[in-house]
Amino acid sequence: MSTRQTFQPRIFDIKEANGLIPQLEKLLVAFEKKYETFKRLQDELFFEELLEGSSPPEIRFQELEKALVQMEEEVEKIQRFGCLLRHLQQGLVDFLAQKEGEKIYYCWRRGEKEIGYYHTLRGGFFERRPLH
Repeated sequence: MSTRQTFQPRIFDIKEANGLIPQLEKLLVAFEKKYETFKRLQDELFFEELLEGSSPPEIRFQELEKALVQMEEEVEKIQRFGCLLRHLQQGLVDFLAQKEGEKIYYCWRRGEKEIGYYHTLRGGFFERRPLH
């Protein structure tokens, strides 16, 4: 039985959003490692099947499924903060906020020290603007 929670966005102020960046960095690194494990297992299974001409043992598929579940758990940890994960490999995260009475997204990309950009609700990464 799944314990998956539905995503519940919240409205952030800039201090709250910036305060999550160290934790988000760690979670994205953890996800990346689990993704690499998943891709390695997937490639191994493909080559085993290709070279041997038969399906690999069930235990190998269970390893792949376990890696997939672990990646999903990292995504859920990020979503529990109430921010919106836009792109895992690029580390794009949006935080719902308000600027001059209008709802916007603070836009952060992995590696940036703090949030320096925002975009409209309909906009995206390529339409982000400097906060100041």
